[in-house]
Amino acid sequence: MRRKIIMMGLLIGIILFSFSTQAAEPIRVAAIFSLTGIAANHNAPLMPMVELGIEEVNRQGGVLGRPVELIVLDNQSTPIGSTLAAEEAVRLNVTAVIGAHWSSHSLAIGPILQKAGIPMISPGSTNPRVTQIGDYIFRACFVDSFQGKAMARFARERLNAANAVVLKNIDEAYSIKLAEFFTAGFAADGGRILWEGEYRGKAVDFSDILIRIKQLKPDVVYVPGYTRDSGLLIRQANGMGINTIYLGGDAWDDIWSVAGEAAAGSFHSTPWHPRVPFRQSEHLLKIYQAKYGAKVQNLSAPLAYDATMLLINAIRRAGSLDRRLIRDAIAGTVRFAGATGYISFDDNGDPLDKGVIILKLENGATRFITTVNP
Repeated sequence: MRRKIIMMGLLIGIILFSFSTQAAEPIRVAAIFSLTGIAANHNAPLMPMVELGIEEVNRQGGVLGRPVELIVLDNQSTPIGSTLAAEEAVRLNVTAVIGAHWSSHSLAIGPILQKAGIPMISPGSTNPRVTQIGDYIFRACFVDSFQGKAMARFARERLNAANAVVLKNIDEAYSIKLAEFFTAGFAADGGRILWEGEYRGKAVDFSDILIRIKQLKPDVVYVPGYTRDSGLLIRQANGMGINTIYLGGDAWDDIWSVAGEAAAGSFHSTPWHPRVPFRQSEHLLKIYQAKYGAKVQNLSAPLAYDATMLLINAIRRAGSLDRRLIRDAIAGTVRFAGATGYISFDDNGDPLDKGVIILKLENGATRFITTVNP
């Protein structure tokens, strides 16, 4: 009889624990990305990574005894839409925000979240001004000040480029700043910038600037735009018989889909590649394959997984849902093991010592060339 009473007590305890876990109020985390508009295709691969991370956490019992509820907000690919999404996140009283991806969108949501005291981790906004907004703003990626200089160094040392043309999308903060840092780095390394051209983000005809490039015959052309505009430009240049080497940034995730074979022989920088030697990267590849039945194709997407898991890790270490304590825990992160490498933060909320991977586009795929470290 005594054994039956003990077993019944244990059973009741298990039921009560299960009920309390199920009934616990969820931790609300918002993801702000472009679900519609011009940036939607570029942002699309990141959402599955965030969802994968949240599902993994909830499968393991959540965090602090609570499940995590993911609230997805569409920034509509515009700064105005980003502002509205951030205001909605504040209204919903979320614990933290993952996003945005494009720098122009993060620059819009950052001030609102900073004022509200809501921690934000951007997966891929590389513009230095993003984390300068305030102490609640963080990023999981490297910064353009290093990415631009890394590609400039690669162009000078590995490609032996003596001169370059730089083309920037003047509608995107990401492109403007990356072009600026490449230009400064290339000149500092003894290279000559022949010309700096400009185009609008929604352009479809680049003939005016391409005629100039054909006349200048540069060794390399740096095009730090997004997949759509960079791909269209390269494809049109190829049709005009322009023979040069194109260089791009980490936003060239799916450049083949737009540029086609015209992209062959080009190089671009990226934060991740399937060949990186990190245990968490191998883990991510396995769980992604298991869930989606496919390999990870987008080279920026793992940053969204890292941003999600880094946030969860910080909440767990904070031991509280107090947003100030969570912010402090994020800032105090030391060598968090992510899929894109180890992450520790400097005083600005930027990762320390994250290398830039350089890839070559050939045969419809990307080939790992080298890693440029700070």
